[in-house]
Amino acid sequence: MGRNAGHIAFAYLKHWLLKEDSYSQQSPFIFSVYQGALDLLKKENPSSKEEKVALLAAYFCKITAAKQVLELGFGNEKITKFLNQGATGKLFKIPGPESLAEDTEAVLQQIQERQSFDFVLIHPQNSEDYLQDVLSLILPRMHAQGILLLEGIHHNHGVNASWKKIQADTRIQLTLDFFDFGVAFVSYSGPKTNLNLSY
Repeated sequence: MGRNAGHIAFAYLKHWLLKEDSYSQQSPFIFSVYQGALDLLKKENPSSKEEKVALLAAYFCKITAAKQVLELGFGNEKITKFLNQGATGKLFKIPGPESLAEDTEAVLQQIQERQSFDFVLIHPQNSEDYLQDVLSLILPRMHAQGILLLEGIHHNHGVNASWKKIQADTRIQLTLDFFDFGVAFVSYSGPKTNLNLSY
């Protein structure tokens, strides 16, 4: 799915108005996770946004058991490298169909063959329907302590609609919207929470 400049500009303004900082977090868990992400970026001092996202993807992966890790779609090489380093088990990389005309059954079949996932990273280059099909297979297979990371959540209406469905899903207890990507936690001891954060 392509980027929509008007949608991105409006979404960024809305995100900027609603975002919170680490000091406004009442939950020790959220404060610890968020502060850990910020500390990592400060320590590593990444040189580009792509490297920041790659570091944070690996950081969130390491919060899980990271035995069954899935990267779906085409992302930058640094993400795959960092995920490989962070995974304690197997990293499954499924490129996904290269065009909307391509048959997606093989990709969906590969997902169905997996029992569960600790961490899933989705690069959303395909249609909203494809993304919904993928999520309908992945969400029931998420481990009880699993984390899902979806890139480009505000880049167009289709991905944003999928992100909103993830936020509303009863299996997801906590979501962190970092504008360029969203992080969804299956397990969280507090009430269902959706936060906008910066990095």
